[in-house]
Amino acid sequence: AKEKYEKALDELSKCTPQYMEHMEQVFDLCQQLEEKRLSFLKEVLLDIKRHLNLTENQSYVTVYRELERTINAASAQEDLKWFSNNHGPGMHMNWPQFEEYNPDVAHAAVPKREKVKKPNEGISAVGEHVVAQAGDRGSVSSYDKNQAYSTEWSDDEQPASNSGNETNGGANPFEEESGSGGKGVRVRALYDYDGQEQDELSFKAGDELTKLEDEDEQGWCKGRLDSGRLGLYPANYVEPI
Repeated sequence: AKEKYEKALDELSKCTPQYMEHMEQVFDLCQQLEEKRLSFLKEVLLDIKRHLNLTENQSYVTVYRELERTINAASAQEDLKWFSNNHGPGMHMNWPQFEEYNPDVAHAAVPKREKVKKPNEGISAVGEHVVAQAGDRGSVSSYDKNQAYSTEWSDDEQPASNSGNETNGGANPFEEESGSGGKGVRVRALYDYDGQEQDELSFKAGDELTKLEDEDEQGWCKGRLDSGRLGLYPANYVEPI
């Protein structure tokens, strides 16, 4: 048994060098793969660092330097002064001024119309008060002028445009009925009136037209010119014939 045991140990000892050689080869291969993995991970982390560290990019350095300069250049006193001059006590005010009354120029106030948004209308006017004048459109009192705009002063508000295309966003809705006849009452214009909207009529003092509907609660009538055009006009601008 001893001899057999010693013989087995001797054979095992002979295999040990070969085993160690193979083991080192496999270990070296694993080390190479691990080194490749660690090198790749290091390159990725360094690349991420380069992207996150904006100070290495000269263009970013310029941007942040300009940002710092702009912030430091801001002046609270200058900003407050500008706001006071544009939106505070120093802002421009349209104060009423006295104007001499000219009895030779007759004028009448156009009634206020509340505009309702139509299905395809981009922007609806929320109400306009326009002062019309007869003849050569002479002077109008400051009160009447101011009534043409909003009664609440605001630095952001601007007078509403009188362009029909911009205000109404479309053509005269009454044009679809221009072919229809219908009875009405003949009236004569007392003053000149230029339609401010697409659905309003324009006429001169003395012109005759046909009133098709009675005056509504806002003071407007629907009528037809002798040319066949249908539209609205101020009721206080005409008188029955």
